[in-house]
Amino acid sequence: MEYSNPFNEQCDVFSKSFDAAIDTQDWDKTQKIIAEAEHYITEHSTAQYAPIFYSVATAYSDIAKCKPEYMTDAIQEKTLYYFRTALNLLNSHELKNPEFKPYVLGLQLPLLTNYANALSRCGRKIASIRYYRQVLQISPKFSMAKGNIGIDLLSYSRFVYDPGHQDYLGYFSYHYLKSAVEDSDETIHPDAKQYFTQILNGYSQNYIEEFLEKPLDIPEYSLGDSNEYAYRMWCLNNHLFLNPLNDLPLEHSCFAADTLKLPDLTTNISRTDVPIFYGIFNQLKQEYVYARYLCYKGCSFQDAPHYADKETCLVDLLDFPQYSIRIEDTKTAFRLLYSLFDKVAFFINSYYNLEIKERDITFHSIWRQASGYGKSRYKHKSLHDVNPNVGIESLRWMYKDFNDIFGDAHSPQQEHMNILRNALEHKYVKVHDCLLYDMAAPYIDEEMTYHISETDLENYTLDLMYIVRELIIDLTMAVHAHEKDKLSKRSKKRLVTQVNLFDYDDTWKI
Repeated sequence: MEYSNPFNEQCDVFSKSFDAAIDTQDWDKTQKIIAEAEHYITEHSTAQYAPIFYSVATAYSDIAKCKPEYMTDAIQEKTLYYFRTALNLLNSHELKNPEFKPYVLGLQLPLLTNYANALSRCGRKIASIRYYRQVLQISPKFSMAKGNIGIDLLSYSRFVYDPGHQDYLGYFSYHYLKSAVEDSDETIHPDAKQYFTQILNGYSQNYIEEFLEKPLDIPEYSLGDSNEYAYRMWCLNNHLFLNPLNDLPLEHSCFAADTLKLPDLTTNISRTDVPIFYGIFNQLKQEYVYARYLCYKGCSFQDAPHYADKETCLVDLLDFPQYSIRIEDTKTAFRLLYSLFDKVAFFINSYYNLEIKERDITFHSIWRQASGYGKSRYKHKSLHDVNPNVGIESLRWMYKDFNDIFGDAHSPQQEHMNILRNALEHKYVKVHDCLLYDMAAPYIDEEMTYHISETDLENYTLDLMYIVRELIIDLTMAVHAHEKDKLSKRSKKRLVTQVNLFDYDDTWKI
């Protein structure tokens, strides 16, 4: 097959200009080229100009890495915006032609890798690892992705509290870094290779010989009968278990469990009851697990209507809507997942003692300094007042994605989820069979009906599930860091006794 380049030649012109300026670290020139490119793409924002958006994002990222004063939210927001725009353009239908494949792939791999790097700098390690995984699924030998996922797995291992998870994540981190250095291809930057090597040299020889270079004994477990097996494999393959080890690119049966727990909490010795946080966290986990199961059922093929769907006497309006228990499962999963943001806020308000009144607790209010209206308005603490750590930083950037406008965007990154959630809760949502109804994207018609294809509904729900999973894991990392900080500040003379809590038995879940 003869291949052709779908990208405009001006993309190459800008790319070479950026490379020349960045290689010589001429940041003034780099900023001038950024300004020129930003002006150019205001009138050229179609798929054939996707590489320019990538080049601008990469330039912003390089400036921020080399000049600390540029490591600001505003620069990071622009970086994310341009990477995301490039990804959206790259997924355009007009680039699906097979004759464009090598050119599209040539941009896709570094684009996904650099976007993951940008997410990592925001503290969103789980999200960044997800994009590195995508790169390695496409090209298992792509050295930049191998090295960077190794770095993030190492960082991840330092923030999770479970020692077993720390060891596993550290083990795979070492081997990804080693593979990136030893099997490096032409895509790896010399500075990156040097950095990966530097990290590897930081391991003690004894630790390497006694643990890292020995075969890892990963136990395998039965995943149950055919129905349970299908469900657990779906969760495992989609990396949806509340288990940090399910973030690894490898999928073993021992990772197919929701093992995530709150870390140990230190309380005043005079307190005799179990802190409420364990109960709240139990409920967060259980509702996430239920939403995940509903999504699985909604995404699963059915060869016959559910018995509860029989004789419901609906009217056929000849517009190809989807009415079924299965569709309602997916819609309910989305609504339940969305509700967990405010329930995490409830946990945070209580744990960090933000003093927000119960009626005002939302995922918005925990970032604000005041709540209420008019005479009832009052000031309170926010998460901005808490000692920062990677968990809180990740939560902050998730909040910004749902509420802040990045770059030249017309709405926040996750605005489509806000719109769908509002429509599901308060309006009329019509889900269409995508094979029978030609619809490029969800839309609201003149009668304020929200139209969405079944495929888009499933994709939105899965995307939200990834975010909520990240939210819950980040919450445990924020608490873990806070508890370590509390212990480091306590007087050594003060006694800390341990009280053990036991697991809730599976046989009681009836």
